[in-house]
Amino acid sequence: MLAFFPALYEDELLYSWFARYHVRSCNLSPKVTMAELYGSSSVMAVPDLPAHLRQVYGRLKHFDPPGIDEWIGQHTFFHYYTTFAKKDVRDRVFTEMLEGTSPGSIHMMTGAMASSVSESSVFRFCPKCADEDIKQYGETYWHMSHQLPGVLICPKHKHFLLNSSVSFRGKNKYVFHAATIPNCKRSQGLPMYSEKTMQKLLIIAKELIQFAHTDLSFTRSGVEQAYKYLLQKQGYATISGSVDQHTLAQQFSRFYGRELLEAVQSPVNSDNPSCWLKAITRKQRKAFHPIRHILLIHFLGESIDTFYRYGSQTYKPFGLPPYPCLNPAADHYLQPVIPNVKETICTDTRKPVGTFTCSCGFIYSRRGPDHSEEDRYKVGHVKQFGPVWQDKLHDLIHTKKLGYYAAAKQLKADIGTVKKYANQRQIAKDNSKKAGSTLPLESKREQWLFLQKENPKISVTEVRKCHQALYAWLYRHDRQWLQKNSLRMNKTAVKNQRVNWVERDQELVKEIKDAVNKLLKFPKPVRINRSRIGKKIGKLALLERHLAKLPQTNVYLNQVTESVEQFQIRRVRWAAKTLYNQHQDVVAWRIQRLAGLYKDIGEKVNREIDAQMDSYSNRRKEV
Repeated sequence: MLAFFPALYEDELLYSWFARYHVRSCNLSPKVTMAELYGSSSVMAVPDLPAHLRQVYGRLKHFDPPGIDEWIGQHTFFHYYTTFAKKDVRDRVFTEMLEGTSPGSIHMMTGAMASSVSESSVFRFCPKCADEDIKQYGETYWHMSHQLPGVLICPKHKHFLLNSSVSFRGKNKYVFHAATIPNCKRSQGLPMYSEKTMQKLLIIAKELIQFAHTDLSFTRSGVEQAYKYLLQKQGYATISGSVDQHTLAQQFSRFYGRELLEAVQSPVNSDNPSCWLKAITRKQRKAFHPIRHILLIHFLGESIDTFYRYGSQTYKPFGLPPYPCLNPAADHYLQPVIPNVKETICTDTRKPVGTFTCSCGFIYSRRGPDHSEEDRYKVGHVKQFGPVWQDKLHDLIHTKKLGYYAAAKQLKADIGTVKKYANQRQIAKDNSKKAGSTLPLESKREQWLFLQKENPKISVTEVRKCHQALYAWLYRHDRQWLQKNSLRMNKTAVKNQRVNWVERDQELVKEIKDAVNKLLKFPKPVRINRSRIGKKIGKLALLERHLAKLPQTNVYLNQVTESVEQFQIRRVRWAAKTLYNQHQDVVAWRIQRLAGLYKDIGEKVNREIDAQMDSYSNRRKEV
């Protein structure tokens, strides 16, 4: 039984812990140390994925050390190499690290040996961390996070890691080498990287260290689905999942730069059929190095903390149903009444096209994907206007005697379209005369009355949704009778009072002020525009159709609504404040990413970004 054993330090490799014991035990031969730890002198000293740990734990448990799960999870490369591996591989690696039944098999199982990303040939250290260790403990040690492939900077001190004189896998595989002042020399040249590369190397280091300490355990199918969803969302993949590899590689290389990609041994060549970026975004048939997963995840705007959310997400280029009807002639105009969307792919652009069919007969489509809430209310092409729209047009032109331009403005249609449909005279007022018999009309009337009688507790709208064809037929051919024999319409028909527009104008201003205050309090900024305000108070149609009768409302809306540039500036201020409160560096690329400014931005917005950086930089200096 061992008489003593040193304490295990935070983020210390088990290898380092055992090495410090070897130094303190004053054992002259490393074989003696091996025998004391493992019960055998033939076990190898492995720095990243050691085995036979159950044997060691059995010899140390009387010192009440941390549990063996913590040994493996917090003081080895276990999570680093198995987070993206299959579950059976994780389980086998864990078991092998406990038992050591198949020497040399662990690195084969993780795929580390087959990777083109090489590990460091020597142990590395942060000089500032070493100084802190000596001050606190009287000695330094090998930090696990400093040895991870891809970690080139110490996130705590933002200092480049230096090379020690100790080989990571020495010629003598049965010796533990502890970190000491002599083998951690400070007089070394530091690499010279651009500020952009430095910032990204720091982010990558933080991400790699975090998941090396965290039990995330992704599934292979979950990783594939997450990548597919995020690539589709960012526009690099079609709705069928086909990836535009050339554009992806081009943007990926531009985002990181050659300097960084070479530093982390992950250059991209889209002309190479075996390029790792192509392979990782297709069906994954092999393991990929963790650094490459982190590079892709960060490029797609996510982090190791958020990536897992997308493992079961299905891409919806037009958002979730229900979708709004955009028929200006319908009483449910702008209301979410369309239950689904038919998605196809544009043959020219390969982008998604959504076709929306409403029960009123109005069918429209648009090219996606939608990037904002406002996009849901855009029409790319009207495929069919339907009977409700045609009836309204006929009423405007032939009954109310409006001109083509006035009708076109009210129906939000092209003047040529209005002329075309106005002259077709498709609307029949009496289907019974046209058919030469009253039987079809009477039959449909009876059906409508029967449906209302059998469903007294549900509204006409609900009856209509269930029997769209019947309602549409009656609406087109027998509208007056339909209005008189609909329960809901009977109840509301008496409300034929004149509107007091002055009073309504004053009430609307109050409602809009309240809505704007609420919108400004959203955790993440949303653009203050007429459409969003109208939806917030549930009166968008009123604002669109009758604003001329609401002068106070119109003036106030012009005061509070934002241009695209004004909204971008507000997002910049929000992003800078958020970064500062989260104790992150308030730098341009972080502000742009958090504010969602991915396209070319104007001079005013750039000036605001600079102003925010200067402002928060001065605050930190004052603190």
